[in-house]
Amino acid sequence: MSSRKDAIRQTVLADHAACMAILNSFTPEQWEKPAPSEEDAPWKARDVLAHIAVSEGGQLGQIQRCVKGEVTVPDDFDLRRFNRRSVQKQADRSTADMLKEIETGHAQVLAALDTVTEADLDKTGRHARGDIITVEEFFTRITDHRRRHAEELQKAVGRRQ
Repeated sequence: MSSRKDAIRQTVLADHAACMAILNSFTPEQWEKPAPSEEDAPWKARDVLAHIAVSEGGQLGQIQRCVKGEVTVPDDFDLRRFNRRSVQKQADRSTADMLKEIETGHAQVLAALDTVTEADLDKTGRHARGDIITVEEFFTRITDHRRRHAEELQKAVGRRQ
């Protein structure tokens, strides 16, 4: 593995460990507390968890399409609408199931990293947020996104001591 891919892997692993330490520390009551949302909708902590679980797969799909030279997201993609709808669809899932989905997504991200070449890391595509980024940046954005939301939840709902 190249030093560049190894650096990405180390970031992904470290951010995942930090994120899961936070998410696994919450009580059932804390998952029901209000949480910050950029989606113009009142979210609970469990809604943010659903968002994290779903978004990982979506971003991984963007990486796979970018590597193939395909359009990563449609021109008319509405990220806020996607986020609201995906959270609504997850409303009946347990937090345990969503945490497992995050673990599965993490394993898939690492597996995808193993398959990309050095040249693939420099390919570019449009992220769901609208900016053009490299495959390398897609990988770091996935893990940064998850970690950032976990840290926001930690501040909003607290942690068991």
